[in-house]
This record gives sequence, C-alpha cells and structure tokens, in this order.
Amino acid sequence: MSTQLRIETRAGESVHDITDALDGLLADKPDGFCLIGIPHTTAALTVLTNEQHVANDMLNLLKALIPHDIEFQHSNPRHVMAHVFSAAIGVSVVLPVRDGRLKLGEFQRLVLMEFEGPKSRVVEVFDV
Repeated sequence: MSTQLRIETRAGESVHDITDALDGLLADKPDGFCLIGIPHTTAALTVLTNEQHVANDMLNLLKALIPHDIEFQHSNPRHVMAHVFSAAIGVSVVLPVRDGRLKLGEFQRLVLMEFEGPKSRVVEVFDV
C-alpha cells in the first residue's frame, strides 16, 4: 500500500526538507521500514544534515562535478544536468519507522532535491 505527498518546489534548484510532512503520513504505521520514492527524473531524494548551508553546498558541489565544456546531445545543458544529478543522488530511499515517525539520527533530515523547478512533485511512500 502506498501514500502520496505532493511537494511544490520553489526554484530551479532547491532543497526541501520533507521529514515532518512524511512523519504526518506515518503516524499510524507500525514499526518497520518504508520505501520513499519519486517518479521524476530531474529531482532526487536523500538524507542530509539539517545544518545551515549544507544543502546549498551539496548543490554547488554537484554543479562543480559536471564539466561545462561538454556538448550535450539531449536537450539543453541545464536539463541534462538535472537528469545526471537525479541519477547520481537517486530517486528512492529506504528508512526505518519507529513509533509512527522516520527513525533518523539527531541531525538527519529527508530532503527532496529539485534540479529543474519550480514544479509540482509527487513523493510515494510504501510500507516495506
């Protein structure tokens, strides 16, 4: 069984903490694991620290990893890089659930990374 969460991203590249929104969906779930995924190829999911500026540092690092002198065959460079970033970070995570909440470390947060927004994104949550 799955549950959906819709996230409206606000910029071309942005990071959205979705931890609290997911905890609201998990309130009645038993202890175990959940698979969280997104059906998008220009966004990603990952766990980051909630320390200030880490998300922006991550975006800047990703941009620095891609050479800017490549002649892309598919679409425009920004669109191609959004696909590459999504593939590199990943579109799903499996996380433990305890007492109806994601069981994360003290500084960990689940984030949706937007690489080609603003857009309306869907996050799917499956019981495992």
